[in-house]
Amino acid sequence: IQKTIKKTARREQLMREEAEQKRLKTVLELQFILEKLGDDEVRSDLKQGSNGVPVLTEEELTMLDEFYKLVYPERDMNMRLNEQYEQASVHLWDLLEGKEKPVCGTT
Repeated sequence: IQKTIKKTARREQLMREEAEQKRLKTVLELQFILEKLGDDEVRSDLKQGSNGVPVLTEEELTMLDEFYKLVYPERDMNMRLNEQYEQASVHLWDLLEGKEKPVCGTT
């Protein structure tokens, strides 16, 4: 019984670690995408729908820019860095959880 309990606990731990790794991977992918949106060539492709990418309006790109500012804030010397990152992490967490919470004029 003890051996079965240990195996089950280990399997559950591995599943939790795998789920967390997937969430971290999603955050890294989001970072990459948001960083690429700053590239003029990428923005042009998105506006025109060239190179097989979906077309995004200027309004949609602006919303993504605003979201970028929320999750990667510029350093505010009047606020503790920990507090800034805590606020940013709330937005990332809500995104990972798929919450229908309004952010930057959309959900």
